[in-house]
Amino acid sequence: MNHPEPLAASRTSFPHAFLYLIGTLLCLGLLPTLVFGQEKPVKPIILQPDSSQVQAKATTTLNEVQISGSKQVFYNNKGNIKVNVENTIFAQIPSVVELLSKLPAVQLSNDRENISIVGRGEPLIYLDNQRITVNDLSNLSTQDIKTIEIINNPSSKYEAEGRSVIVITRARRKDDGSRVALTTTNSFKRNFHTRNSAQVNIKKNRLEWKGDLQYNHQNLWESNSNDFGIPAQDIASYYRVYSIGTRKQTILHGGLYYHINETDYLSADVNKRYQDGDFVNSTYTTITQPGFSDQIYTVNNNRGAKPLFNANMNFNKNFKKVKGELFLGAQYARFAHDVDNRVYNNYNETTTELSQTRLQNYGAEVITARADFEKSIAAKMKMEIGTSISAATSNSGMDQMEFAPSKQTVSNFDYDEKLYAAYTELSGDLNKLTYSAGLRMEYTDNDGVGSSSSFLLKKNNTDFFPKAAVSLGFGKSNSLSLNYAKSITRPNYAALSQMTTYINPFFEWANNININPSIKQELAATVQIKNNSLSLSYYKVDDPVYYAIGYDEAESKLRMINTNYESESGLNLMATVPFKYKIWTSTNTFTAIASKVKDPAVTVNKTKPYLYVYSNNQVQLPAGYSLMLSGWAVSKRNDGVFDQNAMYAIDTAVSKTFAKKLTATISYNSILSSTESKENFATNNVVAKGIYYADVREIGLSLKYAFGNIKESKYKFKEVNEGRSRIN
Repeated sequence: MNHPEPLAASRTSFPHAFLYLIGTLLCLGLLPTLVFGQEKPVKPIILQPDSSQVQAKATTTLNEVQISGSKQVFYNNKGNIKVNVENTIFAQIPSVVELLSKLPAVQLSNDRENISIVGRGEPLIYLDNQRITVNDLSNLSTQDIKTIEIINNPSSKYEAEGRSVIVITRARRKDDGSRVALTTTNSFKRNFHTRNSAQVNIKKNRLEWKGDLQYNHQNLWESNSNDFGIPAQDIASYYRVYSIGTRKQTILHGGLYYHINETDYLSADVNKRYQDGDFVNSTYTTITQPGFSDQIYTVNNNRGAKPLFNANMNFNKNFKKVKGELFLGAQYARFAHDVDNRVYNNYNETTTELSQTRLQNYGAEVITARADFEKSIAAKMKMEIGTSISAATSNSGMDQMEFAPSKQTVSNFDYDEKLYAAYTELSGDLNKLTYSAGLRMEYTDNDGVGSSSSFLLKKNNTDFFPKAAVSLGFGKSNSLSLNYAKSITRPNYAALSQMTTYINPFFEWANNININPSIKQELAATVQIKNNSLSLSYYKVDDPVYYAIGYDEAESKLRMINTNYESESGLNLMATVPFKYKIWTSTNTFTAIASKVKDPAVTVNKTKPYLYVYSNNQVQLPAGYSLMLSGWAVSKRNDGVFDQNAMYAIDTAVSKTFAKKLTATISYNSILSSTESKENFATNNVVAKGIYYADVREIGLSLKYAFGNIKESKYKFKEVNEGRSRIN
C-alpha cells in the first residue's frame, strides 16, 4: 500500500517576504544610511594583551564608548567550558534550546524537548542558583544571558542527579535607565515558524525590573518508522508515521532584582506559559502474521495543552565579619499536559471508522527550598554546607473508549515524592595544589497509588554521594587533575504517568511507573596545558534506563517503554583545543567513547567505539559583521545493545548591529546534515529497526530593535580579562 507523504500548507505572506528582503539588504550593508543616516567613524580603543595600565586605577567613571576588539567567547578550564553569550552572536539565536545545541557536546532529541551531553547523559540545568527543566528554557531569552557553563565535575553543592551541570547566568545591568527590545525571528524548515518578543528593562538606583512577552507559532513536522520482527510468533510489522501540526505559545515573564549592596541582593521571578497544539498523526502499517496480513491506515487527531507556571525567590547575604555568605532560595513550579485523541483506522483500503477516543491528562507540582552557606576558615580554605527539601505531587488519568466492540477503560495514578538533602564540602589551595572533598546525603520517600493493583509504588531510600577533586599546578598555566564522583539519575515525573501514544492497532509508546533510579560512579583525570585540555574518564552505571520493546501476546500488541537495564560501563577520552588567529577564534573538542550496556533480556552485540567531533568558529569581519560557523559529527556506534548510524550537522550565522539599535541576523542551520537517525536493537525476543527523520534544515532571519535612555555609567572597572583566573 503506497501512500504519499501528507503535506502541510505553508504560505509566505507579504510581511514575511518583506522582512527577509529587509534583512538581506541590512546584511549587505545597503540600508544604514536610509534608516539612520551615514554612520560616523568612531576611533576605536584597542585592548592590548598587557592590561596593567587599565587595572592600575581601581575606579574609573566611564562615558559611553565603543570598544573594538575580539572578545573571548569560550573559556576552557580543566575540561569545563564557559561561554560568553552577552554581546556576542550567540545572543542573537532565537531560542535558548537552539543556543545550547550549538555548544560543545550538547545534543538535542529529535523533538527538541530533551538535552544530553555526549558520553555523560542528561545534565542538570541551573538558572543562576535555581534548578530548572528544559521546559523552563522556553521562558528565557538568549539576550538575558551573560554566560553558560558546562561543568563535567560538579561539586556536592549541586543535586546528586546527573554527571554534568549546565549553569546559565543572567546578565545584570549596572547602569540606570530603561531599555526596550523588540525582536522577531522568522524561519523556514519544511514549514514556516515565527517567534516574537518584547522586552522591557528598567533600573533605578538599586532596583531592576524586567518584563518579557513572547508569542511563538510553529508549524511542526515529525516522522519515524520501525520494522519489527517477532521470530517466535512468526510476526512481522512495519509502520511509517507522520506527525504534522501547529504549536502556539504565549509566554509572560516578570522579574525584580534589588541590589542591597555590592554583594547582597533579593530577587523574584514569575513565568507563565500558555501552550496549545493540534496534531494529526498519520500512520501506514503492514502486519504479517501466520495465515493472514493486514494493511492499515491510521489517523490520530490530537488536541492538547501544556501550560507551565514557575515562580522563585532568592536572597543572598554576605557576612564580612565572619567571612561567610548565605544563600536562601524557594521555588514553585506547576506543569500540566492534557490530550484529547480521536483514532480512526482503515483496514485493507475499505472504510475508515472511528476506532477509539482517549482523554489523557497529567499534572505535576513541585515546591523546593534550599539554603547554602559558605565560609572562609583559613587564608586559602573554604567550607560549604547546605540543605534542601522538595515536595512533588503528580497525577495522571486516562478515559479510553473503544468501539467495535464497545469497551471503556478508566484509570488513574497519583504520585508523591519528598526529597531531603544535606551536604558539606571543604576546598582550598596549598601552594600549587587545589583540592575539594564533599559528601551529599539524600533521603527520598516515594508513594504511588492507582486504580489497579499494578499501580502501586512505595520506596524509601537513603543514599550517600561522595565527591573528591585534587589538582596540581605545574609550569605557568598547566595542571593535572583527578576527580571522583558518585551520582544518581531519577526518572522525571512525566515518566511516572500513564500517558501513551497510539501509533497503530499493533503498537504504542508507553510510560513505566516502575523505573528505578540509576546510580553512577566515575573516575576522571585531566591534563591542562594553557587553554588546551585532555581528559580520560571511566564510569559505571547500575540500572541505566533505555527504551525496550516487548510483545503482549494476550493483547496482540507491541509496546515501547523505558526500562532499567542491568549495567553500563565505558571510557571517555576528550580533548579540547581552542585557538585564535587574528580575527578568527575557534574552539574544538574531540571525544572518543567506548561503552557497553548489558542485560539478560537483550541480544548483546559486539561493541563499537565511536568518535564525536565539535568545532565552533567565529570571525570578526570588517564593518562590524560577525560570522559564526559551527558543526559536529558522530561516527557509527554500538554499545552492545543499540546500533546507531553516523550523524553530522553544520550551522552558520552572520550578524550586524546598525547605529547601536537594530541588529540583523541571518542563520542557516544544518546547511549540511544527516536527516535520518537509525537505531537497531533486540529485546525480549523482539527485533526493532527504527529510523527517526529530523526536520532540522532551517533558514531564518532575526531582527532586533532596541531603544531607551541609558545614563552615565558608574561601573567600577576592576578586571579586564574575565577568564584569567580560570586557566590556572
